Amino acid sequence: MKRGLTVLFCCLAGWLFAQGPVSGFLPDAGKTDIAVTYAYEHFSKYYFGAQKQEIEQTMHTASVFLEHGLSAKSSLILSVPYLWIGETRGLQDGALFLKFKSYYKEDTNGNLSVIGAVGATFPLSQYSTEVSNPIGARATLLQGRIVAQYNSVFGAFAHVQTGLDVRVSPDNLYALPIVFRLGYGGSWFYADGWLEYYHTFNAGSDISVTGGSGSTWLRAGGTLYYPVTDRFGGFLGFAQIFSGRNIGLSSRWNLGLVWKLG
Repeated sequence: MKRGLTVLFCCLAGWLFAQGPVSGFLPDAGKTDIAVTYAYEHFSKYYFGAQKQEIEQTMHTASVFLEHGLSAKSSLILSVPYLWIGETRGLQDGALFLKFKSYYKEDTNGNLSVIGAVGATFPLSQYSTEVSNPIGARATLLQGRIVAQYNSVFGAFAHVQTGLDVRVSPDNLYALPIVFRLGYGGSWFYADGWLEYYHTFNAGSDISVTGGSGSTWLRAGGTLYYPVTDRFGGFLGFAQIFSGRNIGLSSRWNLGLVWKLG
């Protein structure tokens, strides 16, 4: 089941925002995992800085995720999202990562791996940030991630992830992500639950609903995946933001399809 979970875990663990598309799994060399995802997100309260206001917004996102195994210990990741909020729509911020396994140890009960990744997110179109419902802040970030994951022989796993985000455009901001995840992957299904904290240092206060001045949030969610065949499956996920700064208290549902090629 491990290879079947690779793209699922990458795509869902990193569905937008802080987590980034980096998981504790790697595809085999020469193999390519592809996921197509749709997400519906809605909030009725938004924090402008620390001030909560009653503002309602619905966002739809369609995305394509790809991870290609370069070797037994490295892979290349590409993510392309398309967003629409009312009449405002377009390609938003893509992600490109190089991922590599730096440590691996196996025992009779399972295995422990440490995986690093470096990459960037950047605007894929000249979408406007001046409209009433912008789809993003047109920010460029340099990102680093480190993941420690223990996989038991019974299919259960525990995962912790952290790193650093450096926004280089339109201004300089630094942020720290922390993600905890517990899950199970077997021959019949995959399920996980996760908790994420993301903190932007020296963030300002938004004047519109963009997160453009730097966001902080606490979010939790989960995922359920069903493998139809060895090379194809579908998933359903949910996430809720509970508190934060320059962020909407949104609920998000996402579903998608996964293919393994090669």
